[in-house]
Amino acid sequence: MKPTRRRFVATALALGLAAAGAPPARAAEPQRVASLNLSADEVLVDILPPARLVGVTRFADSAEDSNVAGRVPATAIRFAKADLERLVALRADLVVVSEYTDADFLTLLERTGVRHHRMRGLGSLPGIRAALLTLGDAVGEREGAQRLVAEYDRKLRALAQALAGAERPRVLYWSQGVTAGAGTTLSALIEAAGGRSVGAELGLEGIVPLGAERAFVSDPDVVLLGNWPGAAESLAADPLLGQLRAVREGRAITLPNRLLVAVSHYTADAAWALAHRLHPARVTSPEAPR
Repeated sequence: MKPTRRRFVATALALGLAAAGAPPARAAEPQRVASLNLSADEVLVDILPPARLVGVTRFADSAEDSNVAGRVPATAIRFAKADLERLVALRADLVVVSEYTDADFLTLLERTGVRHHRMRGLGSLPGIRAALLTLGDAVGEREGAQRLVAEYDRKLRALAQALAGAERPRVLYWSQGVTAGAGTTLSALIEAAGGRSVGAELGLEGIVPLGAERAFVSDPDVVLLGNWPGAAESLAADPLLGQLRAVREGRAITLPNRLLVAVSHYTADAAWALAHRLHPARVTSPEAPR
């Protein structure tokens, strides 16, 4: 074999061996990211440059439901539903979906060649923390996600210190015959705020119906409601639930819906606001100190 040929073969072999031992190449950083769930909306608004966020849910603009209302880029498309045709026309190169996004829709999305990232494990505070970091990695903004997580950890750590040794009231979340059991962000929120989740105590899992009779027998110390119009009045007017000790003694409390439904780094703010209602002597402000 001629020297030039030997050098070429040796070089080719060396490059091949190096490639074989190298880690797999990372996917290109997505430049056009679309979100199909409110949790991702809230994270992406806070970590992505506006030009790279090309789609959000219609709820992102709702001051009642969203913690980023008023800060969403005007250029981002607002999705009322998972719309495959609009996503393709938008030339999104990453779509962020929820744990419950329809599998058939995801199959069709994959066939178009558009990547998706599914947010998972949002039923616990550690799960939310992990989801923030994995979403940051998926969109190439690890540093921004770490910044959100640092604030999230700081707020929850300060709250735990403020509540150390406090008596924990039993809290029942109630929404028109539905409550929150184990494995839900709402139960995790109640626990972080210094309460005990009655839904979890009853052995319930997920967001599930709860009959008025069983809710009455559970005799919670506090009933937690969203601040939708008429929620407190409807509870007080119920012939059975209106007789709950917590209702009669004025311990049916409300949180802003945007905090009650937060499943993102804003869950830490929700925990602080709820702790202020449950333990005002220990948590004197509804907002975490900066």
